[in-house]
Amino acid sequence: MAKGKYPSLEEYYNDIARQAVEECVSCGECVENCVIYPFSPLKDKDPTDIMQQMMDFLKDGTYSEDVYLRAFGCAGCGLCSDSCPQGIDPILIHEATKMMLVKQGKQPPEAVNFILPGRKPNLIGVLSSLQTKPSEERWLKKAPANPKQVDNAVFLGCESLAMPHKIYASLDVFEAMGLDFVALAGGDLCCGAPPQMAAGNPKEAEEKARELIANIRAFSPKRVILICPGCYRQFTEFFPRLFDVDFEVKFFTQFLSENQDKIQFTKPLDKTVIMHDACMSQRTKLSESQIKTLEAIPGLKLVGKELGTEKPVCCGGIALMTYPQMGHQLGEVLVEETMKFGADNTTDTCPACMFAFYMYSKKYPLNVKDIAILVNEAMGGKEYEDKLAKCWSCESLDELIELTRENFEANGYPEEMMRQILPHIFPFVASG
Repeated sequence: MAKGKYPSLEEYYNDIARQAVEECVSCGECVENCVIYPFSPLKDKDPTDIMQQMMDFLKDGTYSEDVYLRAFGCAGCGLCSDSCPQGIDPILIHEATKMMLVKQGKQPPEAVNFILPGRKPNLIGVLSSLQTKPSEERWLKKAPANPKQVDNAVFLGCESLAMPHKIYASLDVFEAMGLDFVALAGGDLCCGAPPQMAAGNPKEAEEKARELIANIRAFSPKRVILICPGCYRQFTEFFPRLFDVDFEVKFFTQFLSENQDKIQFTKPLDKTVIMHDACMSQRTKLSESQIKTLEAIPGLKLVGKELGTEKPVCCGGIALMTYPQMGHQLGEVLVEETMKFGADNTTDTCPACMFAFYMYSKKYPLNVKDIAILVNEAMGGKEYEDKLAKCWSCESLDELIELTRENFEANGYPEEMMRQILPHIFPFVASG
């Protein structure tokens, strides 16, 4: 597919569309290998015909509802990426198609606006406000004027803010390793993935990417460490096509596995753990470092390493927002496969997957812990309360409001607004 530098992300996707039209033979292999296809209204349609419609749209703008559903119904997992005999990456075709649909005036499903950076209210901002007060933040939201130079800039991403206990554990690990670092939060700062992958808006995605890079460069770091696989995809797959990345990019588990001599484990965990090999971790080749990090933890027994690798399963990804019925059916398959291993903990590094696990916590006895939390625990670090799990355990909206009132009011959210928003996030709570 497309290689080299591009003047803009939009031109990159234009090139993807041109190459797809020239090279795709509409064999339908990518559709047949799509994990969400069996749960889609398109499931009874000919995969060859679906792809021919996609190519007709990319070629001359011929619109159909099938094209819209195929593009915006994509989970964004990329598990189809190696299925094309022509070497075309279907996930990029879907992203290019979303861009062209939006140009035609076809807006993405309404719920997408709730996950875009800078929007208020915003899903991640709301979830974060339920669990933390501004005084408890151990990160910067923007680079200050003339900041001190640091060796490492840790970008926390957007979605991880919905799980502050994961962030606290990650930062504790870095501090215990003696790392010279600054932590930058997502939210206003963003890698650009949501507008790019979900909303078909590469212009906004590129603007957010350039803003983020400028904030990182303000600290003149030698290295950027990421804790979200989606952010890692942006930094390694897209950013180098747009501008020079003049610092080393490492994912959390890559950095840990390469610096195990700086990690002092003091507490054997004596538990079995199953790792879901998240779709984006597979795409970005992070799986090996995640397994290596877990296997270094004393007392931990890793089971089910084939989950997600030999048996591809997806949490539902973007489809959880765009087409929730499809996304939830796919996500439940993942949870059911996970439960078969009977592990003490389920672990992951993808915040989107982690959030999906929480959604099924009432139905399935899941004990979900990010890899960072397990590492920090084995280093004798503080065990932070999983407040998101407590939110999901609530039986009513009134219970959830009272549990989180102190935090969301400290963040400036009025109760009336929360009563309107929270039932859309936690659909099990009563409207009263």
